[in-house]
Amino acid sequence: MDSPPPSKEQPTQPKQPLAARLGFFLLGGAGSLALNWSILNAAMHFFGWRYAAGYALSASGTAVILFLWSYFINFRTSRVWKNCLGRYIICALAALLVNYLVGASGLKHFASTRLLQILVIGIVQSFTGGVKFLLYHFWVFPYAGAAAGNGRAANTA
Repeated sequence: MDSPPPSKEQPTQPKQPLAARLGFFLLGGAGSLALNWSILNAAMHFFGWRYAAGYALSASGTAVILFLWSYFINFRTSRVWKNCLGRYIICALAALLVNYLVGASGLKHFASTRLLQILVIGIVQSFTGGVKFLLYHFWVFPYAGAAAGNGRAANTA
């Protein structure tokens, strides 16, 4: 039998174990909390912005950094732009919207000290981050092994 012609597609990367993905996600979460609070603090103290504007800047800036994190660290397949980018954008924008709406309101009502600011941001990011983690693992990047090569979602996680 003749061997099949070489594929023009890039080979797929192996699916990372759930524990490894959770570890990277938690590391990214801790980094994003520090980044988010730092941008908010800078916007409020150096620019004199209120919580709503400062948090819009910090949440958006953090989202861009996390997109770069996801692109270089979390994407499981080499076909991400074709198969996963649309789902990633939907998930990231929905999480950013919820993060901003709940976070700005929480900061306005409860963040009278720096510790409370960090707690509000951390609680909001933990909630949206947990939902994003599950969506990323099972919906945004569901491809594994041979299933990625034919564009079908893998049935196992």
